[in-house]
Amino acid sequence: MSTNDEPDGELRGWYPDVTTDRFTLRPYQDDDAPEVLAIHSLLEVVRWLDNPPFTLLQTLDEARAKIDGYHRAESENPLCAFRAIVARDTGRVVGTVMVSRAIRLDGTDLGEYQLGWHLHPDAQGRGYASAAARLIAHQGVTAGHEELLIGMYPDNEPSAAVAAKLGAEDLGIGPDLWYGGDGHNFVLRPEHLAHVETERLVLRRFTRHDLDVLADLWSRPEVARWSGPRRPRAREEVREGLANHPGRAGTHPSTAVLAIVPKGEERPVGIALLVPLPSSSGIDRDDIEIGWHLFPEAQGRGYATEAARALVERAAAGRIREVLAVTDPANEAWQAVCQRLGMTDLGIRDDWYNSSLRAFRLATS
Repeated sequence: MSTNDEPDGELRGWYPDVTTDRFTLRPYQDDDAPEVLAIHSLLEVVRWLDNPPFTLLQTLDEARAKIDGYHRAESENPLCAFRAIVARDTGRVVGTVMVSRAIRLDGTDLGEYQLGWHLHPDAQGRGYASAAARLIAHQGVTAGHEELLIGMYPDNEPSAAVAAKLGAEDLGIGPDLWYGGDGHNFVLRPEHLAHVETERLVLRRFTRHDLDVLADLWSRPEVARWSGPRRPRAREEVREGLANHPGRAGTHPSTAVLAIVPKGEERPVGIALLVPLPSSSGIDRDDIEIGWHLFPEAQGRGYATEAARALVERAAAGRIREVLAVTDPANEAWQAVCQRLGMTDLGIRDDWYNSSLRAFRLATS
């Protein structure tokens, strides 16, 4: 659930385009109408999306009207998103993933939102649904949603499998208060997507409500000098970066950008990263980076090492065989953490971020 009683500008912009190695998530465009028609003219798709009698799209004008409906819903409620799944190998729309308002059949509006998806039959069985749903769910959590409902017909086993892959809580089969009849219902909460606890820390997803904390963190020259543009960042730049956290984390179930929060507290004291590591231009690598950033007043307490060890365990559980840390050659504090983790010093390398960095490697098992 979530509320949208905040200033409109604060609610917008939390669903930016995301491009992965296999697909792009982006808003629908008018010229997507032929592909929308191709999908929604098929009974084998539509039968899972509505109640009988099922209405199939028959014309391009009807497909355009559907796209207009997506745009209208997003304009009226920026906490909703309807995204085209565009396969990178063909450039074609193969399906939809969405976060939408869930109004109950009796007209009751409890501020509930639902996560949903559908694919053209030719695109099924390729992992598009689970990867795209995971990405938009992460975006929804960043936007501030505290939970997302997932409902389906009881015999929709493929969608139930996707919900299970996401880690959603299975509520079982029971009355469907939103569509009628019986449904197989799930609920997805932020802790299902990423939640790690250590002896002293909780690592959790960032949300838009953490923006002031992040703006404070990245305004500190002694923090900002070790990351990205290596300068303090304005609040709007930090806001854009926060919205892009899900895309930065990618599609692997174990990767994430997480807030480091001491147990018993609410305010994050830093960031922990387990994310794809961008290769330098002309270099083709497929690495996972581990990293951390802390407020100066939180340093020297072992938080970075404790959080990093937890992420190494998360990586191992997700069958990520090794992680890399890349540091500015002058960043002795980071390098000390790498050494405490038992990482192997690879020396100065130019393989990542188009920069000369001191790199460290750790096998996870």
